[in-house]
Amino acid sequence: MATATLKFNNNNVINSGVGSPDGHTVTYYGTITFSAVGDVYLTGGIAPLAGFALKNLGPYGDRVPLQVYVESQSGSGFEYKWNQATGKLQVFSGTGAGATSSATELTNNTALNATTPTISTDVINFVATFPRV
Repeated sequence: MATATLKFNNNNVINSGVGSPDGHTVTYYGTITFSAVGDVYLTGGIAPLAGFALKNLGPYGDRVPLQVYVESQSGSGFEYKWNQATGKLQVFSGTGAGATSSATELTNNTALNATTPTISTDVINFVATFPRV
């Protein structure tokens, strides 16, 4: 099986690229889709497919984002976290066993369609904000 990749899909319908009132930031909204359903997740996260990374969203996307927020629209129960240091999307399951426990990263070499519910069909939204100045 191949290593999974992802695509940031800019949604121009939701005012994509609209900056803040003071003109200091630009925010992109959209969805994330994954490669083939049988592709596998590797520990550390899923990298964007060439040409579909954050930097390809539009103007100012090539800068270090101020924030990247990712969540499941369908309420799958998975936690998606953008790791700026590695440029990958990490997937965590569960909420931890208690107040001092954290969610667990998806197991290495897990096929995207082998999770319950399947990650490959999850509807995932993102919001990415970049500095303009």
